[in-house]
Formats: sequence, C-alpha cells, structure tokens
Amino acid sequence: MRGEYEVRPPTPADADALGVVHTRVWREAYQGLMPQKYLDSLDSRRSAERWRATLSGENDDQLVRLVGLRGPEIVGFVVVGPARDDDPPTPRELQVINVLTAHHGTGLADQLLAEALGDSPAYLWVLEGNERAIAFYRRHGFATDGATTRHEPTGKTLLRMVRR
Repeated sequence: MRGEYEVRPPTPADADALGVVHTRVWREAYQGLMPQKYLDSLDSRRSAERWRATLSGENDDQLVRLVGLRGPEIVGFVVVGPARDDDPPTPRELQVINVLTAHHGTGLADQLLAEALGDSPAYLWVLEGNERAIAFYRRHGFATDGATTRHEPTGKTLLRMVRR
C-alpha cells in the first residue's frame, strides 16, 4: 500500500467494477479527442463481460494485470504482456494503464506502472493528441519512435512509444 491506494491482481469478482471503470476512464480521458458518438456507444456491461472472460479463463502467466484500489473501490488498472504486434520494438507491451480522472496526480498510475513493469523495456500505443498520457509516458522513459497505426473503430492515429 502506498498512501491511500492498494495494488493487487484482479479476480473474476472484479469484472463488473472493471467494466464500469474502463468505460468511465475512456469517456473522461478521450473527451474531445475521440468522436462523442463512439464514447457514448461504450457499454460497461460489455466491458465487464470481456473482463469476466479474461479473468475467469486460463491464467496467462505472461500477462501482468493489476488493479488500483482506494478503499474497496477500483479506480485504475494496468495490463502488461507479450508484444501483440508482428514486428515489435521490444518483447513486452504496456497494453493498457487507466486511472479515473479524480485520481490523476496521486501517484497511483506511477505505482501501477512500477509494479507491473518496473524499469523493463516495453512499448505502447497512445492516442495522438493525448498530451497528458504522452507526458506521463515520457516521464517514465518512453519516447515516440515514428511508428503509427489507427484505432480501428474511430480512425484516430495512435503513436508508438518505446522504452529500451
């Protein structure tokens, strides 16, 4: 426990809360950066079902999944795993790190990243124009490498950031 936050692996019982947090974080973080129609279409129940399937299935020992809690409430999460791209710059990928806006600046995201990845080399994809996230990743040693891709549902540009 660091400050008022606890970090632990999620359980299948966390799926509903993760679905709500996942959807809420996207609506908060991408307001004005992604089409509002897309953000409005996000469904916490569908997200919870994906989490339930992921957390109830075979444990993939190559994935690191952690949730950040304030008291009993999940307020953030992180997933680090093997690279999912055909020609990755590093073997590990920071697949997602999300923290509710009310908990930005508390150190929770730093704690989640440190516990899930440490100082290991990794890469990630970040939405172009998401300056807050880009600054966070830079502070943790990531830099853009010029590679881009598209977020398929919206066509928005994603930038690759790498830490060697």
